[in-house]
Amino acid sequence: MADANFRRYFFAQVLYSAVNGTLRFTFIWLIVTLTDWEAAEGLIAFSLGVPAMLLSVPAGAWSDRVDRRHLFVGWTTGVAIALGTFAAVIAAGWATPVVTGVAAVVIGILVSINMPNISAIVPLLVPRRLLMNAVALQNGASQAASFLGLAFAGLAITVLGDGGGFALLTLMAAGSVLSMWRVELPGPEASADAPLSMAKSIMEGARFGYGSEPLRSLLVISIILGGSFSVMQISMPRVVENVYGGTSSQAGLVLATFGAGMLVGSMAVSGRANLPHGRIVLIHIGIGLGLGQVLVSFAPSVLIAMAVMFGWGVNAGLAMVSHRTLIQTTTPQAMMGRVMGLMTLGFAGSLPIGAVIQASLAPVVGPQRTMTIVGCATIVISFSLLVRPAIRKL
Repeated sequence: MADANFRRYFFAQVLYSAVNGTLRFTFIWLIVTLTDWEAAEGLIAFSLGVPAMLLSVPAGAWSDRVDRRHLFVGWTTGVAIALGTFAAVIAAGWATPVVTGVAAVVIGILVSINMPNISAIVPLLVPRRLLMNAVALQNGASQAASFLGLAFAGLAITVLGDGGGFALLTLMAAGSVLSMWRVELPGPEASADAPLSMAKSIMEGARFGYGSEPLRSLLVISIILGGSFSVMQISMPRVVENVYGGTSSQAGLVLATFGAGMLVGSMAVSGRANLPHGRIVLIHIGIGLGLGQVLVSFAPSVLIAMAVMFGWGVNAGLAMVSHRTLIQTTTPQAMMGRVMGLMTLGFAGSLPIGAVIQASLAPVVGPQRTMTIVGCATIVISFSLLVRPAIRKL
């Protein structure tokens, strides 16, 4: 943090992560207020997540070919404009479920382009020996911002109405642009070979990412976790409103405690070296992340849900630092954008998968038992992937 260049990037990505992490909540809470149909949350989340599913990998390939700072500034400016426009639409009383779905797709497209690019910037700013520490700092702060933004958005919605949450996100996106404006980054690496077409570049990145261990398992587990987290984020606002009788502020606080826990977990390892990343991933992802969702699904009140979410977040902070460190230390810079695109495809692009699961199960068993089922499935699938020697012995 002593380096001014890294500090500017750090604050830019924290604000951007807060926008990205809070979008699901603001859209889902809006649709909860517009309709009583329980499947609507899943459908709006599907609309928000489809762009990440379709665009993450091409966006990663694009970021390997262009100036990363210019890419970030341009697309984040578009995000700010789109959010401000939709906030005005809500304030005017023109928001309907259909209009909200269209806005989710448009904003989802703009946000998705930047996600691989943000992650790929970190190795350009720090030496390799400090990469794990930088990843821990960035991961903890960005994940905490993603969830802590929910508390502020919930408060903004309570005070200013549904449009207040989107107005707050507009200001965050604008602040992210201003912070990134003065960051200095090296340009894309020059190559003596003729540049590949975009399609061939994407295929090259996919072959590299999925072609060998441990990258293959680490990227596949991103898909499992992204879908599982999505179910929780989609389900909790309905649980808080219908089961706990809570408000938007309380729903935001419940989700925000997860981010606070992630910050604690990430910071706990930020100054350490030579961590057993394989064992951490096996225990804290293979068992811990699914178990956390099972436990929170049985929470009987807002306060107990917050306590469980905090502990779950600490576990996730430890897990995600090791997960991302392993990915970035086994990926050359020339491939970084594409591999980060594959990782983003897992975490953000699997939102539609989680949305379909939630929309299918929630009307039948309710949002709490939906989380129970998904949490148990996450444990079984994740542990079976990560217990193999290719991961366990890292």
